[in-house]
Amino acid sequence: QSRSSAASDVYKRQAVGWYAMQSFVWFWLKQWIRLRYSSVPSIRPDRLQKILAMQQAGDWLVLDARTTAEFNVSCLPGAVLIGDGEEIPHSGPLGNASRETPILVCCAVGVRSAAVVKRLRERGFRKAVNLEGGLFEWVNQGHQLVHEGLPTTLVHPFNRFWGLLLKPHR
Repeated sequence: QSRSSAASDVYKRQAVGWYAMQSFVWFWLKQWIRLRYSSVPSIRPDRLQKILAMQQAGDWLVLDARTTAEFNVSCLPGAVLIGDGEEIPHSGPLGNASRETPILVCCAVGVRSAAVVKRLRERGFRKAVNLEGGLFEWVNQGHQLVHEGLPTTLVHPFNRFWGLLLKPHR
């Protein structure tokens, strides 16, 4: 076996190990979110993409529960930054929303957004849902975000650990 072929085999084994580790972490992260926020409904990225493709842009209120730095890199089209703090704003788009408005809340991996959805539902917003796997899973499945109105697949990694859940070479 040639040296380059052996190196290629090592790389392939490392890649398989990497994806196995990534799948393992995603599985347990989603399980933890489901247990921690058992009353919070979620929607998978592929299902959301189909719904958004059939709906008019104004049918859903999209809230982003990340930091300003994360939001400035990219976001879902039409998303409104509410931040990752404990307080949910009573003014702005949410203040004008009916309790029956479908609301999607997203963050990097779905933890912060699940907490926001829980609080929204406690305030009577019965149609608030969490984006399962957050924006990381959204871009990992090939869906686009926007930056300054232009399509992108770039997403802020939040930190080095969580950034490992992003597929390389998206």
